[in-house]
Formats: sequence, structure tokens, C-alpha cells
Amino acid sequence: MIINLSIEYALLGLIYLAKHPKKSIKISEIAKAENIPLPFLQKVFQILSKAKIVKTTFGPKGGYELAIPAEKITLNKLFLVLRPVIKNRYTCFKQELLKHKDGKLLTSFMISLHKEMSKYLENITLKQIIDNK
Repeated sequence: MIINLSIEYALLGLIYLAKHPKKSIKISEIAKAENIPLPFLQKVFQILSKAKIVKTTFGPKGGYELAIPAEKITLNKLFLVLRPVIKNRYTCFKQELLKHKDGKLLTSFMISLHKEMSKYLENITLKQIIDNK
């Protein structure tokens, strides 16, 4: 499981929003405060908006805010939203490993490891990250 820039930037943006509750924040403000390229952050937030993790308000005072409380946003949810390929990963991963002589030995271990990581990430919320717990 790779943590890529999309996930890092999503977390930075969501933390920024969580620290400014009940206020619409312009994406440019988040990008500037967190030193994130604006076009990249816009794409990430479009995905988060479609997943109903953030909501958008339009107009001069418009911007983004959390659509759900920080304690309900899990890292696993972010991974699934930002890395949808993960849903088919077991099949692809298994097919690739089975091409190798000892791939069968490694397959069940790697699938178990991935499932355990997903369970762990399901128990980590945005609020816990902010509270540093």
C-alpha cells in the first residue's frame, strides 16, 4: 500500500478544513497555507467532493468544508476514494505472483498483510491525526 501525493495532499487539506470548522475555505487558501500546487489540490478535492467527504459552496464566500465530521473520516476511506484500483488489487496481485515459482507461498501472506493494513487504517480517523493520538 503506497501513500502517494494525492493522499498526503488530501490529508493536509482535510486537516486544514477540520481546524476551521463551520467556515467555507477557498481552495487557494489551503494550497497557499500548505504549500501545495493549486491544480493538484483542485483535482484531489474534486474527488473528495464526489465521495461526499467535503462539500462545496459557491459564490464570493464560497469554498470547501468537511461534509462529515473528522472522527468519521478514516484513512481507509481516503485510500479507497483516492486509490480505487485497490478494489481489484487482490486479483491482479495474485495473478502476477502466481507467475513465479514460489509465488503461491507469498500470495496468501501478502493478501493477509493487505487486509490487516486495511483494518488498521479503518481505525485511524482524521480527528485522531489532528489530536495526535
